[in-house]
Amino acid sequence: MKKKFKWGIIGTGGIANAFAHDIELIKDHQIIAVGSRTKTNAEKFSSIFPGCKAHHGYLECIKNPDVDGIYIATPHNSHYEYSILALENNKPVLCEKPIAINFNEAEKMILKANQKNLLIMDAMWTRYLPHILLLKRLLKEKKVGEIKTLFVDHGQNLSNNLNPRLWDPNLGGGALLDLGIYVVSFAHLILGVPNTISSDTIKNKDGIDLTTSIIFNYDNAQAIMNATMINNTPCEAIISGTKGYIKVYGRFYAPTKMKLRLNSGEEKIFKNHYKGHGLREQAIEFARCKNLGLIQSPLMPHSEILDVMKSMDIIREQIGLKYPNDNI
Repeated sequence: MKKKFKWGIIGTGGIANAFAHDIELIKDHQIIAVGSRTKTNAEKFSSIFPGCKAHHGYLECIKNPDVDGIYIATPHNSHYEYSILALENNKPVLCEKPIAINFNEAEKMILKANQKNLLIMDAMWTRYLPHILLLKRLLKEKKVGEIKTLFVDHGQNLSNNLNPRLWDPNLGGGALLDLGIYVVSFAHLILGVPNTISSDTIKNKDGIDLTTSIIFNYDNAQAIMNATMINNTPCEAIISGTKGYIKVYGRFYAPTKMKLRLNSGEEKIFKNHYKGHGLREQAIEFARCKNLGLIQSPLMPHSEILDVMKSMDIIREQIGLKYPNDNI
Protein backbone atom coordinates (compact mmCIF):
# COMPACT_ATOMS: atom_id res chain seq x y z
CA MET A 1 0.00 0.00 0.00
CA LYS A 2 1.34 3.41 -1.01
CA LYS A 3 2.34 5.62 1.91
CA LYS A 4 0.27 8.78 2.28
CA PHE A 5 1.96 12.14 1.86
CA LYS A 6 1.22 14.10 5.02
CA TRP A 7 0.75 17.86 4.91
CA GLY A 8 1.09 20.58 7.50
CA ILE A 9 -0.63 23.88 6.69
CA ILE A 10 0.48 27.28 7.97
CA GLY A 11 -2.57 29.56 8.00
CA THR A 12 -6.31 28.97 8.13
CA GLY A 13 -7.72 31.43 5.59
CA GLY A 14 -9.67 30.90 2.40
CA ILE A 15 -6.82 29.56 0.27
CA ALA A 16 -5.77 27.15 3.04
CA ASN A 17 -9.32 25.78 3.16
CA ALA A 18 -9.49 25.47 -0.63
CA PHE A 19 -6.16 23.62 -0.69
CA ALA A 20 -7.22 21.24 2.09
CA HIS A 21 -10.55 20.44 0.40
CA ASP A 22 -8.76 19.71 -2.87
CA ILE A 23 -6.30 17.45 -1.04
CA GLU A 24 -9.30 15.37 0.05
CA LEU A 25 -9.71 14.39 -3.62
CA ILE A 26 -6.30 12.64 -3.56
CA LYS A 27 -6.39 9.26 -1.86
CA ASP A 28 -2.68 9.16 -1.04
CA HIS A 29 -2.44 12.67 0.49
CA GLN A 30 -3.70 13.88 3.86
CA ILE A 31 -3.78 17.08 5.91
CA ILE A 32 -2.49 16.02 9.34
CA ALA A 33 -1.56 19.36 10.94
CA VAL A 34 -2.51 23.02 10.85
CA GLY A 35 -0.90 25.96 12.60
CA SER A 36 -2.51 29.26 13.46
CA ARG A 37 -1.66 32.24 15.65
CA THR A 38 -4.99 31.68 17.40
CA LYS A 39 -5.93 28.38 18.99
CA THR A 40 -9.60 28.82 18.08
CA ASN A 41 -8.86 29.16 14.36
CA ALA A 42 -6.59 26.12 14.37
CA GLU A 43 -9.19 24.01 16.16
CA LYS A 44 -12.00 25.18 13.87
CA PHE A 45 -9.93 24.31 10.79
CA SER A 46 -8.82 20.92 12.10
CA SER A 47 -12.40 19.95 12.96
CA ILE A 48 -13.30 20.05 9.26
CA PHE A 49 -10.56 17.63 8.17
CA PRO A 50 -10.36 14.20 9.85
CA GLY A 51 -6.94 13.40 11.27
CA CYS A 52 -5.79 17.01 11.26
CA LYS A 53 -4.13 18.15 14.50
CA ALA A 54 -4.51 21.78 15.60
CA HIS A 55 -1.34 23.61 16.61
CA HIS A 56 -1.40 26.93 18.42
CA GLY A 57 1.50 28.59 16.62
CA TYR A 58 3.35 27.96 13.39
CA LEU A 59 6.57 26.48 14.75
CA GLU A 60 4.69 23.73 16.58
CA CYS A 61 3.04 22.70 13.32
CA ILE A 62 6.31 22.82 11.40
CA LYS A 63 8.04 20.65 14.02
CA ASN A 64 5.33 17.98 13.90
CA PRO A 65 7.50 14.91 13.16
CA ASP A 66 4.85 13.26 11.00
CA VAL A 67 4.60 16.14 8.51
CA ASP A 68 6.22 15.48 5.10
CA GLY A 69 5.72 18.95 3.63
CA ILE A 70 4.63 22.43 4.70
CA TYR A 71 2.14 24.54 2.75
CA ILE A 72 2.49 28.27 3.52
CA ALA A 73 -0.91 29.98 3.18
CA THR A 74 -0.43 33.19 5.16
CA PRO A 75 -0.59 36.82 3.87
CA HIS A 76 2.02 37.82 1.30
CA ASN A 77 4.24 39.77 3.67
CA SER A 78 4.91 36.69 5.84
CA HIS A 79 5.79 34.14 3.15
CA TYR A 80 9.53 34.75 3.53
CA GLU A 81 9.55 34.49 7.34
CA TYR A 82 7.58 31.25 7.58
CA SER A 83 9.24 29.58 4.59
CA ILE A 84 12.66 30.22 6.13
CA LEU A 85 11.36 28.94 9.48
CA ALA A 86 10.19 25.70 7.86
CA LEU A 87 13.41 25.22 5.89
CA GLU A 88 15.55 25.83 8.96
CA ASN A 89 13.59 23.05 10.64
CA ASN A 90 14.27 20.71 7.71
CA LYS A 91 10.81 20.77 6.16
CA PRO A 92 10.29 21.21 2.40
CA VAL A 93 8.03 24.10 1.43
CA LEU A 94 5.19 24.75 -0.97
CA CYS A 95 4.66 28.51 -0.64
CA GLU A 96 1.53 30.29 -1.79
CA LYS A 97 1.89 32.84 -4.58
CA PRO A 98 3.48 35.27 -4.79
CA ILE A 99 6.29 33.25 -3.27
CA ALA A 100 7.63 36.46 -1.71
CA ILE A 101 7.10 40.21 -1.64
CA ASN A 102 10.11 40.81 -3.88
CA PHE A 103 13.06 39.25 -5.68
CA ASN A 104 15.48 39.57 -2.76
CA GLU A 105 13.22 37.57 -0.44
CA ALA A 106 12.59 34.90 -3.09
CA GLU A 107 16.31 34.57 -3.80
CA LYS A 108 17.11 34.13 -0.09
CA MET A 109 14.38 31.49 0.26
CA ILE A 110 15.74 29.51 -2.68
CA LEU A 111 19.31 29.87 -1.42
CA LYS A 112 18.27 28.52 1.98
CA ALA A 113 16.50 25.56 0.34
CA ASN A 114 19.61 24.83 -1.74
CA GLN A 115 21.82 25.00 1.35
CA LYS A 116 19.54 22.59 3.19
CA ASN A 117 19.06 20.38 0.10
CA LEU A 118 15.30 20.78 0.51
CA LEU A 119 12.50 21.21 -1.98
CA ILE A 120 10.86 24.62 -2.30
CA MET A 121 8.09 25.24 -4.83
CA ASP A 122 6.04 28.26 -5.83
CA ALA A 123 2.33 27.50 -5.40
CA MET A 124 1.49 29.17 -8.71
CA TRP A 125 -1.01 26.36 -9.12
CA THR A 126 -1.87 27.22 -12.73
CA ARG A 127 1.51 25.88 -13.85
CA TYR A 128 0.67 22.35 -12.72
CA LEU A 129 -2.83 21.97 -14.22
CA PRO A 130 -3.25 19.34 -16.96
CA HIS A 131 -5.07 21.76 -19.28
CA ILE A 132 -2.26 24.32 -18.97
CA LEU A 133 0.22 21.55 -19.79
CA LEU A 134 -1.94 20.85 -22.87
CA LEU A 135 -1.75 24.54 -23.81
CA LYS A 136 2.05 24.41 -23.55
CA ARG A 137 2.10 21.37 -25.83
CA LEU A 138 -0.11 23.06 -28.45
CA LEU A 139 2.18 26.09 -28.49
CA LYS A 140 5.31 23.95 -28.63
CA GLU A 141 3.81 22.17 -31.67
CA LYS A 142 3.40 25.61 -33.29
CA LYS A 143 -0.34 25.17 -33.73
CA VAL A 144 -0.71 28.97 -33.92
CA GLY A 145 2.64 29.49 -35.64
CA GLU A 146 4.99 32.12 -34.22
CA ILE A 147 3.34 33.90 -31.30
CA LYS A 148 2.89 37.62 -31.90
CA THR A 149 0.52 38.86 -29.21
CA LEU A 150 -0.79 37.77 -25.83
CA PHE A 151 -3.77 39.50 -24.23
CA VAL A 152 -4.62 38.45 -20.67
CA ASP A 153 -6.68 40.03 -17.91
CA HIS A 154 -7.50 39.21 -14.30
CA GLY A 155 -10.13 41.29 -12.58
CA GLN A 156 -12.18 40.62 -9.46
CA ASN A 157 -14.36 42.93 -7.40
CA LEU A 158 -12.69 42.41 -4.03
CA SER A 159 -14.34 44.65 -1.45
CA ASN A 160 -12.52 45.88 1.62
CA ASN A 161 -15.15 44.35 3.91
CA LEU A 162 -14.69 40.80 2.61
CA ASN A 163 -10.99 40.98 1.73
CA PRO A 164 -9.34 43.36 4.23
CA ARG A 165 -5.82 41.98 3.77
CA LEU A 166 -5.84 43.03 0.10
CA TRP A 167 -6.41 46.64 1.15
CA ASP A 168 -3.69 46.70 3.79
CA PRO A 169 -0.18 47.80 2.67
CA ASN A 170 1.29 46.17 5.77
CA LEU A 171 0.13 42.79 4.43
CA GLY A 172 1.33 43.30 0.87
CA GLY A 173 -2.10 44.29 -0.42
CA GLY A 174 -3.08 45.46 -3.88
CA ALA A 175 -4.03 44.08 -7.27
CA LEU A 176 -0.52 43.37 -8.54
CA LEU A 177 0.69 40.91 -5.90
CA ASP A 178 -2.61 39.08 -5.55
CA LEU A 179 -4.04 39.07 -9.09
CA GLY A 180 -1.31 40.53 -11.27
CA ILE A 181 1.07 37.73 -10.35
CA TYR A 182 -1.18 35.43 -12.41
CA VAL A 183 -0.93 37.48 -15.61
CA VAL A 184 2.79 38.14 -15.19
CA SER A 185 3.54 34.46 -14.56
CA PHE A 186 1.32 33.50 -17.50
CA ALA A 187 3.22 35.85 -19.83
CA HIS A 188 6.50 34.30 -18.66
CA LEU A 189 5.04 30.84 -19.29
CA ILE A 190 3.96 31.72 -22.85
CA LEU A 191 6.69 34.11 -24.03
CA GLY A 192 9.50 34.01 -21.47
CA VAL A 193 11.53 36.90 -20.05
CA PRO A 194 10.63 40.23 -21.71
CA ASN A 195 13.15 42.63 -23.20
CA THR A 196 11.40 45.67 -21.77
CA ILE A 197 8.47 46.33 -19.43
CA SER A 198 6.04 49.25 -19.34
CA SER A 199 3.39 49.63 -16.65
CA ASP A 200 1.00 52.10 -15.07
CA THR A 201 -1.51 52.02 -12.24
CA ILE A 202 -4.37 53.62 -10.34
CA LYS A 203 -3.86 53.71 -6.57
CA ASN A 204 -5.98 54.55 -3.56
CA LYS A 205 -5.07 57.02 -0.81
CA ASP A 206 -3.13 54.32 1.08
CA GLY A 207 -0.84 53.64 -1.88
CA ILE A 208 -2.44 50.30 -2.80
CA ASP A 209 -2.67 49.61 -6.53
CA LEU A 210 -6.30 49.09 -7.52
CA THR A 211 -5.73 48.55 -11.23
CA THR A 212 -2.40 47.90 -12.94
CA SER A 213 -1.75 47.54 -16.68
CA ILE A 214 1.46 46.03 -18.04
CA ILE A 215 3.11 45.59 -21.45
CA PHE A 216 5.94 43.13 -22.02
CA ASN A 217 7.95 43.68 -25.21
CA TYR A 218 9.88 40.89 -26.94
CA ASP A 219 11.88 40.79 -30.18
CA ASN A 220 8.82 40.00 -32.32
CA ALA A 221 5.96 39.75 -29.84
CA GLN A 222 4.10 41.64 -27.15
CA ALA A 223 2.10 40.71 -24.05
CA ILE A 224 -0.60 43.09 -22.87
CA MET A 225 -1.91 42.50 -19.35
CA ASN A 226 -4.29 44.01 -16.83
CA ALA A 227 -5.05 43.22 -13.19
CA THR A 228 -7.75 44.93 -11.16
CA MET A 229 -9.38 44.36 -7.78
CA ILE A 230 -12.24 46.86 -8.20
CA ASN A 231 -14.28 45.20 -10.97
CA ASN A 232 -14.87 41.81 -12.54
CA THR A 233 -13.38 41.14 -15.96
CA PRO A 234 -13.64 38.13 -18.33
CA CYS A 235 -10.34 36.70 -16.98
CA GLU A 236 -9.49 35.32 -20.40
CA ALA A 237 -6.36 35.00 -22.49
CA ILE A 238 -5.86 35.15 -26.25
CA ILE A 239 -2.59 33.91 -27.73
CA SER A 240 -2.30 34.98 -31.37
CA GLY A 241 0.24 33.80 -33.90
CA THR A 242 0.98 33.67 -37.60
CA LYS A 243 -1.31 30.64 -38.15
CA GLY A 244 -4.20 31.50 -35.83
CA TYR A 245 -5.01 31.94 -32.17
CA ILE A 246 -5.91 30.10 -28.99
CA LYS A 247 -8.54 31.60 -26.72
CA VAL A 248 -8.37 30.45 -23.11
CA TYR A 249 -11.78 30.99 -21.58
CA GLY A 250 -12.27 32.32 -18.06
CA ARG A 251 -10.71 31.81 -15.80
CA PHE A 252 -7.55 31.65 -17.90
CA TYR A 253 -5.54 30.43 -14.89
CA ALA A 254 -7.96 27.51 -14.44
CA PRO A 255 -9.70 27.40 -17.81
CA THR A 256 -13.13 25.95 -18.49
CA LYS A 257 -12.19 25.39 -22.12
CA MET A 258 -9.83 26.48 -24.89
CA LYS A 259 -10.51 27.20 -28.55
CA LEU A 260 -7.93 26.84 -31.31
CA ARG A 261 -8.92 28.81 -34.42
CA LEU A 262 -6.70 28.71 -37.48
CA ASN A 263 -6.53 31.36 -40.21
CA SER A 264 -8.19 28.85 -42.54
CA GLY A 265 -11.33 29.00 -40.38
CA GLU A 266 -10.79 25.55 -38.87
CA GLU A 267 -11.67 25.40 -35.17
CA LYS A 268 -11.11 22.91 -32.38
CA ILE A 269 -12.53 23.10 -28.86
CA PHE A 270 -10.71 21.62 -25.88
CA LYS A 271 -13.16 21.23 -23.02
CA ASN A 272 -12.08 20.88 -19.42
CA HIS A 273 -13.94 18.31 -17.33
CA TYR A 274 -11.68 18.81 -14.34
CA LYS A 275 -13.14 18.16 -10.90
CA GLY A 276 -12.28 20.34 -7.94
CA HIS A 277 -10.44 23.63 -7.54
CA GLY A 278 -7.14 22.51 -9.07
CA LEU A 279 -4.87 23.17 -6.11
CA ARG A 280 -4.18 19.47 -5.69
CA GLU A 281 -2.07 19.28 -8.86
CA GLN A 282 0.70 21.31 -7.22
CA ALA A 283 0.50 19.01 -4.20
CA ILE A 284 0.89 15.95 -6.43
CA GLU A 285 3.87 17.53 -8.18
CA PHE A 286 5.37 18.53 -4.83
CA ALA A 287 5.16 14.98 -3.48
CA ARG A 288 6.57 13.59 -6.73
CA CYS A 289 9.56 15.95 -6.58
CA LYS A 290 10.20 15.26 -2.89
CA ASN A 291 10.06 11.50 -3.39
CA LEU A 292 12.60 11.82 -6.22
CA GLY A 293 14.91 13.92 -4.05
CA LEU A 294 14.48 17.06 -6.20
CA ILE A 295 14.79 20.56 -4.76
CA GLN A 296 12.75 22.22 -7.52
CA SER A 297 9.98 21.35 -9.94
CA PRO A 298 10.81 21.19 -13.66
CA LEU A 299 7.34 22.69 -14.28
CA MET A 300 8.43 25.91 -12.53
CA PRO A 301 12.15 25.77 -11.75
CA HIS A 302 13.84 28.19 -9.38
CA SER A 303 15.30 30.21 -12.26
CA GLU A 304 11.81 30.90 -13.58
CA ILE A 305 10.48 31.81 -10.14
CA LEU A 306 13.23 34.41 -9.88
CA ASP A 307 12.63 35.68 -13.44
CA VAL A 308 8.98 36.31 -12.57
CA MET A 309 9.92 38.08 -9.34
CA LYS A 310 12.40 40.29 -11.25
CA SER A 311 9.58 41.37 -13.55
CA MET A 312 7.32 42.02 -10.58
CA ASP A 313 9.99 44.21 -8.99
CA ILE A 314 10.40 46.23 -12.20
CA ILE A 315 6.64 46.77 -12.40
CA ARG A 316 6.51 47.82 -8.75
CA GLU A 317 9.35 50.27 -9.26
CA GLN A 318 7.65 51.78 -12.32
CA ILE A 319 4.32 52.29 -10.54
CA GLY A 320 5.87 53.31 -7.22
CA LEU A 321 4.35 50.44 -5.24
CA LYS A 322 6.14 50.19 -1.90
CA TYR A 323 5.46 48.26 1.28
CA PRO A 324 6.64 48.76 4.87
CA ASN A 325 10.07 47.14 5.46
CA ASP A 326 10.43 46.54 1.72
CA ASN A 327 13.98 46.13 0.50
CA ILE A 328 13.71 46.27 -3.30
